[in-house]
Amino acid sequence: MKKLALLLAAVGMVSAVAYAAPELTVTSVGQEIEIENSNHNGTDLDEVNLYNNVGLAYGDWSIGLQAGKQWAINWDDSKDVHSKSHRLQIDVWNKVTDDLKLGFRYRGTSSYDRFYGRWDWNNGLLWSAGDVWYQAESEVNDTNDSLQFEVFPIGVQYGPFKVGYFINYVKTLGDTSVIQKNGKLVKEDYIEHQIRAYWTFFKGEQLTLSTEGRFTLTADENYEKTTPYRTYDDFGRNRIYLKANYAMTENLTVYGSYAWEFRDFKFEDYKPGAPKDDNTENAYQNFIVGWSYKF
Repeated sequence: MKKLALLLAAVGMVSAVAYAAPELTVTSVGQEIEIENSNHNGTDLDEVNLYNNVGLAYGDWSIGLQAGKQWAINWDDSKDVHSKSHRLQIDVWNKVTDDLKLGFRYRGTSSYDRFYGRWDWNNGLLWSAGDVWYQAESEVNDTNDSLQFEVFPIGVQYGPFKVGYFINYVKTLGDTSVIQKNGKLVKEDYIEHQIRAYWTFFKGEQLTLSTEGRFTLTADENYEKTTPYRTYDDFGRNRIYLKANYAMTENLTVYGSYAWEFRDFKFEDYKPGAPKDDNTENAYQNFIVGWSYKF
């Protein structure tokens, strides 16, 4: 009788622990098409990406899974459609405090692997966020690995308005002179400073409209050799987004965005008689359409 009582107590304890443990649940699914193109290719499309997304939750942890495929399309001569790359991405976030989340991301493609450390902090008025990653290049690229980050050191927000100071930095690792001897111009480092602003200018029962502006202040590159190169001029890279979200049901949302980027370049280490750039890629377009279903 005593053994039976102990057995029932043990079963009860295990059941209680199992019941108290968090469950891994699916929170959302969705798909997205993204098209990126610079104006130098006429009607060609540089990149057409299809992403499949799944969101998961486990207690205070949130997990995002993404599988993607990338193509390039030539509408002019060959009418060619060919595969460029693929993507497998895993995001893991943990809510450390009411204001702070910390995360990790892995992104793998056919040409590189990235390993990210991430943060997202927001106290209602001030905010900060960032991604810091190591990029391991594949042999196909024949270039060095790099350390990179895209961070918002500080930002402010009030009502439908939000603005942040943004820094993008790339540091090429190893001896870049070896690559340059092989005929490639590889930058030692790159740093770009931007102001990014966001505004939700309409919010109805189902439709939400917003805009985003990315305004480059400076962009600086450094090379080991004194070689003519082109880089963005001061205030020479500015992108405007228009975005729309439409809640078709309580759970299903469709969304889209369109962006146009204006570019002005400057030439460094230019030598008289050297060929100058023909202003290719002086504009960029980005188009996204997708859907998300939340459980």
